[in-house]
Amino acid sequence: MDGFERAWQPAADDLDRQTLRTHLVRMTLVAVGGLAAVVVAWQALPAGQAAFLHLTPALVPAYLGLVIVVVSLFALRWRWVLESLGISLPLPRLMQLWLAARAVGSLIPSGTLAGEPVRAYLLRESAVPLPQAAGAVAVDRALELAGNMIAGPLCVVTALALGVGSFAGTLVALLAAGAGLAVLVFVYGRARRGAPALVPLLGPISWGPRRARGVIAMARDRAAQADTALQQLVAAHPRLVPTGIALSLAIECLQLAEIALLYAVFGLSVPLSLLLLSSVGIGVARAIPVAASLGSLEATQIGIFAVGGRTVGLGLSVGLALRLAETFRIVVGLVCLITAPGAVTLRARRR
Repeated sequence: MDGFERAWQPAADDLDRQTLRTHLVRMTLVAVGGLAAVVVAWQALPAGQAAFLHLTPALVPAYLGLVIVVVSLFALRWRWVLESLGISLPLPRLMQLWLAARAVGSLIPSGTLAGEPVRAYLLRESAVPLPQAAGAVAVDRALELAGNMIAGPLCVVTALALGVGSFAGTLVALLAAGAGLAVLVFVYGRARRGAPALVPLLGPISWGPRRARGVIAMARDRAAQADTALQQLVAAHPRLVPTGIALSLAIECLQLAEIALLYAVFGLSVPLSLLLLSSVGIGVARAIPVAASLGSLEATQIGIFAVGGRTVGLGLSVGLALRLAETFRIVVGLVCLITAPGAVTLRARRR
């Protein structure tokens, strides 16, 4: 096993299959219990009772259909990346693995990043070599982040133009997104020219204690390998990154429609300006290292709607609707994780 594979080795190596399966079943039961608790708590609140009174069941199939379309586009972008590496997997399998990994990433406080090693190892269980699997996951995540960094500021600026939000908040969002996009352009531009992109970002190794220099040296070695792979990928598939970013932006638009349809299911009247800020708030809440964004998801929505001049009750109703959808998505993802071929081998190796 090389150093790269060891770096991706999960902490659950010493667990056998039955133990890991038991943990997954327990996680699913806890998520189902959380979903039931959300419904009970919601019905006990005046805002929740009002939302249930205005529930429109006829819109539920349309909402679920749109969710499936969004997930399929996430999986399609991932498949494009895999196909650029010469790997072909059916779209339904990738949808299942994506949902499974995103559920794990939501439950482990990491801004959903904890799900990415899970994606890589589930790919390996589908006969994909681990280095290629990890590389495909890393590229796909980078394309997703690129879409986030473009769509987020656009939502904030549009909301400000519609009379909601603050100039200071817009400026902060633009600066943060600009910094992220600058790094992306720097890495992609140097990769297209065949020059190292990741190694320069790590800086020199001539400073700090000996142990720190050793860690930096190892990281630079890994970055050099990644630079080589990235240069080869960009040279062989020059349209991959632009096409992937375009698809990411399309996903962002559909996710906005998904949120609007979710609010319509519960009869929540949300203007476009607050809808845009609400979508940004969802991203901010997920970036906070809290399991399942518990509390942070609801708090961001209450704050956004309060700043927008709406009642706290509306913000709470929106937060609870999002909580219901998020919990349901986690439950589905855990079921996908349990039922995925070879999924319970994350991996339970016997030493």
